[in-house]
Amino acid sequence: MKIPILILALLGPIASTWCQDSTGTGPEPVEVVQISGMVVTGDSLAPLPYATVFRLRDLRGTMTDLNGFFSIPALAGDTITISSIGYLTQAFTVPTDLELPRMNVVQPLGRDTVALEEAFIYPWPTKERFKEEFLQLQLSPDAFAIGQERLDPAALYDRLMEVGRDGGEVYNYTIQQQAQQNYYAGQLPPINVFNPIAWAKFIDAVRNGSLKQ
Repeated sequence: MKIPILILALLGPIASTWCQDSTGTGPEPVEVVQISGMVVTGDSLAPLPYATVFRLRDLRGTMTDLNGFFSIPALAGDTITISSIGYLTQAFTVPTDLELPRMNVVQPLGRDTVALEEAFIYPWPTKERFKEEFLQLQLSPDAFAIGQERLDPAALYDRLMEVGRDGGEVYNYTIQQQAQQNYYAGQLPPINVFNPIAWAKFIDAVRNGSLKQ
């Protein structure tokens, strides 16, 4: 007879709590909203991977995948911030009057452009100090002649050919190649062997001697 009394004693607080909730005197249930969406760039609407989606209420969050997609649970009224390096941080609040416990979001982020002032780097602290150091070198005529030889246009051209192309030239060449591929996309590129205009230019180059150059 002691066992049923013990069971009733344990179930008493649970039953009392359930009655309070059923009568409406307990706390109201908080609706959980599943937020899903994409983070894109503001200029081209391209997916932005590895952006941070942060929930300010409990300092928790997630990150977007390679396609800019994310999914995070939140409560109605929560503030969600979305940020990424090099972009302006954006925030939105979860509405409290949603008909369904889910929400779809497409959040664009604008680029955070920072303009830095122009900086000049000198090996000496001032121009006057550089002038003093340069005059104290006392260059000999032989050193001056060597410097003139190194500034010869032909020697500079030979060294430039050894160095190769710089970043700007490589970029322009790559852009030209991509433009040519896009221009002849889906068709065969022309063959200059059967092009009469190309043959005419070749004959003119042979006649005026520009081909040897």
